[in-house]
Amino acid sequence: MKLKTLKINQFGKLKNREIMLKDHINIIYGKNESGKSTLLKFILSMFYGLSKNKNGKNYTDYEKYTPWQEGDFSGKINYQLENGETYEVFREFKKKSPKIYNQNLEEISKNFTIDKTIGNCFFTDQTGVEEELFTSTIISLQNETKLEGKEQTSLLQKLSNLVSTGEDNLSYQKIVNKLNKRQLEEVGTRKKPR
Repeated sequence: MKLKTLKINQFGKLKNREIMLKDHINIIYGKNESGKSTLLKFILSMFYGLSKNKNGKNYTDYEKYTPWQEGDFSGKINYQLENGETYEVFREFKKKSPKIYNQNLEEISKNFTIDKTIGNCFFTDQTGVEEELFTSTIISLQNETKLEGKEQTSLLQKLSNLVSTGEDNLSYQKIVNKLNKRQLEEVGTRKKPR
């Protein structure tokens, strides 16, 4: 997946920002408290929504990133999947579900799984990457780089598949089984040549 552009109307301390990203590596840098972690949280929230649960914290993420000044608590993100398809997502953080558009700018929001608690699961449907795995591997927020049992197993499987087959969603064992079956069909065995 490649992030293309980010448009932040208001999110936490960030206001009226448009960021054009280039292919390959982009480095975001700045002084402490300049908004680097807020930018990462914006990207995460565009894909998975912004939690209104405290989960043991003093403030919810929704409360933490709500702009202090009046304005549009929203943003837009453009990205491209590995298959070349591009998408644009617009999210008003006061609403649960975003608006998703395909490369022809046709709204396709209803084409994805809708969860009553978290809203539209478009990004998980598109990539197979759940929020916990995304936050543990792809985005590293301050003091949040850790993997629990399920996420660790999922990451190891994806990495193993990627190294073995070049695809993260293919099972290495399934490929070996298919190759063995094809060898039997096309070559045979020592006892029974084809």
